[in-house]
Amino acid sequence: MPALEKKMLKKMRNAMYDFWMIKAWETIIIWVSWWKDSMLLWYLMNEIRKTIKEKFEIKAVYIFKEFLIDCDINFEEKRKYFEEELNIPLEKIDIKLPEDSKLNDWVWQSCQWCAYARRIALMKLCKKRWATKICLGHHLDDIVVTSMMNMIEWRKLKVMPPINKMSKWDVSFIRPMAYLREKDILKLVEQRNIPYSPCACPVWENTMRNRIKKEIVRPNEKIMPKYTENIFWSLIKDFKEKYEKTWYSM
Repeated sequence: MPALEKKMLKKMRNAMYDFWMIKAWETIIIWVSWWKDSMLLWYLMNEIRKTIKEKFEIKAVYIFKEFLIDCDINFEEKRKYFEEELNIPLEKIDIKLPEDSKLNDWVWQSCQWCAYARRIALMKLCKKRWATKICLGHHLDDIVVTSMMNMIEWRKLKVMPPINKMSKWDVSFIRPMAYLREKDILKLVEQRNIPYSPCACPVWENTMRNRIKKEIVRPNEKIMPKYTENIFWSLIKDFKEKYEKTWYSM
């Protein structure tokens, strides 16, 4: 096992224990997006499942969003990887929108609305599969950029949480890769030859998220190497102090 993989697995276990992400015998749905993040998430979660004392079941789910673009990039290649390399069946779900949905209109298509439709579909699936957790592939860089976007665009001091319990649905979103850097994720994906596809979304380049990443975070990291990590740990400390007593129900 590469040294980088050992380091990343340790960080993932730390995040899972710090926020009590998984309990014994839970069923966890992991959403697959084909990006490097979610593909590596599956690989690492499968490795953790072999050694962690809290035994749990994981299910792979791919959501096809025909209302936005044809994101069905090399589906059979990815399915083959899941079923032959990881020994995990991959389920494909089509999101069907009502005719009057805003997402059917190009003007309303955005990361926010796309994520909303996807997560509603995932929470409904949890009810059918008796699952209690939805596992997402967001990493440390994602958490910082999203939190900055909430401040800059929405004027909210709100962090993207490593865990968020949705009391209405009795389901929690968990982000086991919260302590991992994006640059390390890319390195390990290449080392392990894990198949993935780049983002094909036509609105991605012009999003506020992408602009913050390119125009604020990266230039500041060149001046202050610990820029992103220091912001992250400041946000996480504040989050734990506010929500730990409520079991991270926001």
